[in-house]
Amino acid sequence: MTINVIHVSDIHLGSGEGHGRVNPQTGLNSRFEDFVQALTRVVDYTIKNKADVFLFSGDAYRTSSPEPLYQKVFARELKRLSDASIKTILLTGNHDLILRSTASHSMSVFQSLEVPNVTVIDKPGVFTLDTAHGACQVVGLPYVTRHHLMAADEFSSMGQGQIDKVIVEKVAQLMRGLYEELDDKIPTLVTAHMTVDKAIAGIEKELLVGYTQTFPSDIFIDPRLDFVALGHVHKHQVIRQDSPPIVYAGSLERIDFGEEKEDKGFLHIELKRGASTFEFHSIQPRPFITIDCDVTGSTDPTKDLLKAVQGKITTGCVLRLRYKIKQEQTAKLNVSELEDCLKQAMSARLIPEIVFGQRIGRLPELNETSVATPLSALESYLDQVAPERKDKLLERAKQLLDDQA
Repeated sequence: MTINVIHVSDIHLGSGEGHGRVNPQTGLNSRFEDFVQALTRVVDYTIKNKADVFLFSGDAYRTSSPEPLYQKVFARELKRLSDASIKTILLTGNHDLILRSTASHSMSVFQSLEVPNVTVIDKPGVFTLDTAHGACQVVGLPYVTRHHLMAADEFSSMGQGQIDKVIVEKVAQLMRGLYEELDDKIPTLVTAHMTVDKAIAGIEKELLVGYTQTFPSDIFIDPRLDFVALGHVHKHQVIRQDSPPIVYAGSLERIDFGEEKEDKGFLHIELKRGASTFEFHSIQPRPFITIDCDVTGSTDPTKDLLKAVQGKITTGCVLRLRYKIKQEQTAKLNVSELEDCLKQAMSARLIPEIVFGQRIGRLPELNETSVATPLSALESYLDQVAPERKDKLLERAKQLLDDQA
């Protein structure tokens, strides 16, 4: 008996929009549309291949209080799965949790509405799903928070290292207890939202918040388990190939340039007692491209930067151009020509590193009198470093000061 499972994690709707722009036809951020299209493609694949289970292992949105638009999109895709009679599992991740004295979280609405074929796992437990190809068991472990344990009197005097050790011991004990509830004749899938010790953490920056507890992957090695599908770490990776395989699906789309070189997609798992297999499917995420260029020795910095860009830019990419340039070369740089070249990217950023000569360590014009007036100080500075752009930059500075007033 083989049960087909589609494993998706860390969708983070609402993330990465700083790298997009408004689509004039829809009024929506183009990066938000990328995330929606990625989720839609996975659901299309799930329905087309008549999968038995759609498993989502945490972090549906950027925050636990998502905008209505993000909720609408996520709910629409869940309804499609429900209408196709595909069993759907939603596990709560750290970005789904509201860390207050409440049992509510960003996916509570699907529990309240009792959406057919949708099971929300917001506390550890064992669940049995009846699918078209037979029954399977799911062991669910939502994101483990430290704040409840730290608030208990018996742990209040412990240091962070001691508390970490206690949490690991308690989770390991909890999992052993859950395994005892399993029927060893039925295929079993484990899903958890956590970081394990052998994982290579993604280097995404936008969503890094707070402290992350690490757990030993050994807590998932048990003969009664057939596959371990993990969420939380954004880099797709195989932690263990042998039975049971332990695998991170990774995030569904690139959040920022920290994930520039990581492929993104989902897992198709063939869950079988003692012999599960899996395959990673890329969603062909939008390319993120970084171009680094040093033109400090160039006689024509514009020409050399254009050459560097034209050799790497692809249509529709998200691009950043980081370049090093001497202060005295900036007058020769045609920024408008550079920006025209970058228009084929979906979005592009120019990030200059200006190298100042020793003789301009301090501008004599920036005396105590001029510094007392920020705009005067800025005008003196721009006279020296960017005279051709002085008026435009001063106008922008005035707007920023007015906004702060």
